[in-house]
Amino acid sequence: MTVLEVKNIYKKLGKREIIKGVNFSVEEGEIFGFLGPNGAGKTTTIRMLVGLIHADKGSISIMGHNLYKEREAALSYVGAVVENPELYGYLSGRENLMQIARIRKIPKSEVDNVIELVGMKDRINDKVRKYSLGMKQRLGLAAALLPNPKLLILDEPTNGLDPSGILDFRAIVKKVAREKNTSVFVSSHILSEVQQMCDKVAFINGGVIKSVESIIDGGVTNERETLVVVTREGEDCESVLKSMDFVYDVFKEEDNYVAIAKEDSSPEIIEELIKSGVKVKEVYRKHKGLEQRYMELVEGGIR
Repeated sequence: MTVLEVKNIYKKLGKREIIKGVNFSVEEGEIFGFLGPNGAGKTTTIRMLVGLIHADKGSISIMGHNLYKEREAALSYVGAVVENPELYGYLSGRENLMQIARIRKIPKSEVDNVIELVGMKDRINDKVRKYSLGMKQRLGLAAALLPNPKLLILDEPTNGLDPSGILDFRAIVKKVAREKNTSVFVSSHILSEVQQMCDKVAFINGGVIKSVESIIDGGVTNERETLVVVTREGEDCESVLKSMDFVYDVFKEEDNYVAIAKEDSSPEIIEELIKSGVKVKEVYRKHKGLEQRYMELVEGGIR
């Protein structure tokens, strides 16, 4: 099920066009990373997703409801932690959550559930002013989860957290996606966070999405795959690989040959190599690291 669908949105702030024809979708239970440098258009996009500003062109749908035509229905499915959560320091964590629950007519049992989910049982009755930044982020996340949203939007959620706080926050987000089947949209400029948290990533720069790719085993995959061929018959192997229409590039890496080929073409490549008499010891897929892909798409090449 598609929870969030963004179609061809544009946005100008003053005379400057910030967002230029952005398209992407987020599926149910998926953690979707929105990765780009500062000033790439991430925050402007989030402000449009949560209804704070209106796109000049294009559409945003949440659970099938157009955000601009059915604003209340669309936003009823959304929970968000944008920048620092607004909390009452003189109240306890529980009292903060109960205030929100009363306003939104959410039962007390749901307050207890989110406290358990974000791991705050031991500190929930302390005053918020005594909380660390990490605890405040957890409480903000609990507040966003109170209405049981289908879409959770997080804007730079680990900014300012220490390593322990980052690990805890990441584990909670993964737990929310897995146990509640909530879709999570995470905007960040921190490569390691996106790599370790997300299932899919959109690379944005200059208000344009450069690519949307899946993250598998810490690497990214798109419509092309990278295959490493281990063989002692290097020259013959290279010649056969270069003759195939669905192989876009071939180069030597140490003693092996690397082919950049059409996605899921490895069976045909192996078959063709064997048919041509090349003795193949091993063929395996190599995932490009997120850092390498980011440099290619956003920074214009490897430094």
